[in-house]
Amino acid sequence: MAYNILQFFLPFTSYPYKGEAVPCRACGHDHSKPVVSIDRRLKRLPTSMCGHCGLLYTNPMPTDVELATYYQDYYRFDYQAATTEPKERHLRKRRLEAANRSTQLEGLLAPGARTLDFGCGSGEFVGAMLEKGYDSHGFEPGETYGNFASSLYGERITVAGWQDVKFQAPFDLVTCFHVVEHLRDPVAAMQQMAEWTVPGGLVYVEVPDLGTSQPNKGFGALHFAHLTGFNQHNLVVAAARAGLKPERTVSPTGVIFRRADMDAAAIESEARQGRELAEQLYGDGRMVSSYLRYQIGKITGSRRARG
Repeated sequence: MAYNILQFFLPFTSYPYKGEAVPCRACGHDHSKPVVSIDRRLKRLPTSMCGHCGLLYTNPMPTDVELATYYQDYYRFDYQAATTEPKERHLRKRRLEAANRSTQLEGLLAPGARTLDFGCGSGEFVGAMLEKGYDSHGFEPGETYGNFASSLYGERITVAGWQDVKFQAPFDLVTCFHVVEHLRDPVAAMQQMAEWTVPGGLVYVEVPDLGTSQPNKGFGALHFAHLTGFNQHNLVVAAARAGLKPERTVSPTGVIFRRADMDAAAIESEARQGRELAEQLYGDGRMVSSYLRYQIGKITGSRRARG
């Protein structure tokens, strides 16, 4: 499908995709309800809430072919206004984030452990782990950022998607920062992360937190590139389906998992809590009212933006 970049910016119009109806991308249940039909650009984008675990997700969801075209030709410009290489402002921010994330792993890895960054972007976390003495690697599907990372770290970076890369030896740790929410099948992706690790290995996943009211942006948190919106509970549900169990919670939606099975009753408890939290924040039209409160708070400087 051919896109025109203007189709991603004109308000009150639909995004250029047909998509297909899908079950919940976290728990797999097919009972959901529409919660809002517009996103942060005031464009038409249908979002549903899972009736079992509370995940928010685009439904109908773009197909693999539609997403591949978008990410290959438009994503970096549409999302980060980058066409040839990362901007210096982006690099400074990502280096700081990478340094902070690397400290969260203290006490969990042996010296020289082999690590892989899933969707490594411009390579800052690979560099941060190399500085700490780890055998660090990464892959990135986008050529703009992937080639930049490769120019810094050579063969440690592979420019390819997660379904295409091949690795000979397993890793002690696989990390994935703000990537899972972009994927059509986050459970399959996390299952692959688990399979790339040694028995009992670690998987560190971080996604945007749509389970917080501080602030609650309503539909201002939704946009085309993010297919799923997790809270802390349905993230655990999705990871459990991939064979992962929480080891260390860094933030509500930043969790270091261990490759291990999770108790079925505990998974159901997380699903129930995820649904209740999502209903509290986004049920009964709150997507719209929260957006309005947040925007008014930004304009007035009041604490009402915290929703």
